Amino acid sequence: MKTTAASASARHVLTLMTGTSLAQAIALAVSPLLTRLYTPGQFGVYALYLSAVALLAIVATGRYELAVVLPESDDDAWHVCALALLIALAVSALCVVGVWAFSGRIAAWAGDADLGGWLYLLPLAVLLTSVTNTLGCWANRRQHYTQIASNRLSQSATTAAASVGFGAAAQTGLGLVWASVLGQGLSAALFALGLRRDERVAAGGLKRETLRAQAARYINFPRINLPHALLDAAQASALLALLGLTFGSGVLGLYAFALRIVKTPLGMLGSSVGQVFQQRAAQLYNDGGDLRGLVRRTTLRLAKLIVPFVALMLVAPQLFAWLFGDGWREAGVYALILTPWMALNFITSPLSQLPLIVGQQARAFMYGLAYQASMLLPYALAWAMHLDILTALALQSALSSVVLVFYALWLHRLASSRPAHG
Repeated sequence: MKTTAASASARHVLTLMTGTSLAQAIALAVSPLLTRLYTPGQFGVYALYLSAVALLAIVATGRYELAVVLPESDDDAWHVCALALLIALAVSALCVVGVWAFSGRIAAWAGDADLGGWLYLLPLAVLLTSVTNTLGCWANRRQHYTQIASNRLSQSATTAAASVGFGAAAQTGLGLVWASVLGQGLSAALFALGLRRDERVAAGGLKRETLRAQAARYINFPRINLPHALLDAAQASALLALLGLTFGSGVLGLYAFALRIVKTPLGMLGSSVGQVFQQRAAQLYNDGGDLRGLVRRTTLRLAKLIVPFVALMLVAPQLFAWLFGDGWREAGVYALILTPWMALNFITSPLSQLPLIVGQQARAFMYGLAYQASMLLPYALAWAMHLDILTALALQSALSSVVLVFYALWLHRLASSRPAHG
């Protein structure tokens, strides 16, 4: 039985990794074109836009989408899924009102007259992101991993083609932003179309009493996990703001591009492992299974996957200059300095759903606060003490790595404290 479950998990991870790898191959293939169509400053604007979408999308679902895999019955799980979507619709509508009322003031406060242009895309982007994330969690519960993989591939191909098209047409101001919206829209539409083939969704409608019951049952997700995730996203936005304020839009663009090329594919690869881990861990927890063994096997798998990445990062400056042009060599230097942090983040992120599953969100929140401080403090010091960017990056990499090591050790202890039943 254990062998069968392990084989199934490996097969699911392989399916997701295949889709993810192809999606990232497309993104990487067009990157040399994008660096010749867009400036570091424009990549910086794109990074600010993505951080704003990520921040609002966290609020939009109340984090209820993360609870979709937890209920024992599919009927309860579908009500949780619908709850997240209804909240997202309401929050997106509020975003429309907010942007309409305050876009001019926000742009003036930020000192960016072009900001108002992409602010109007935020409500749509938030809704599309929420739909994609929530329906992706439903597909994960139903083990529709081929659908998840194909959607990622379609989204990546659409975003890449649109980015090149807008750039070639000299629509570089918001080209990257519009391309992102188009890719996200396609992914959301494909997930929505997939629901028509899901017999569990077609079986019946929604019951108001059940929606209320599931909202109360998983209230810790908006009450505890939401502030945690919101602080993470706010930290990312604050970090970008500090970088731009201290070192200028050029450095911000180089930093954002380094993460786009390196951390984004790592994140998607890790999410492939993480989605399967979340579904399997929730099932084991409900059945009283061996969480410790699952966490140990997943950690070893992630450690093996990260080795080639670390080796490649040793020549990141030369690689960036060769692929993207000599003007982007500095981004490779940034990537090299941040390698320890990115490697440890890759190993721990897929396991971060464990505290949610076993009801230890409050303790995870404390680790989150320490991690956020380790990310922001170096750039606050750089602004206050006039440190150079390389020193600030080295401080971030070192401090964040230390926090992640302690976090990983705690996750393994947490799994060990949940022994298998029977």
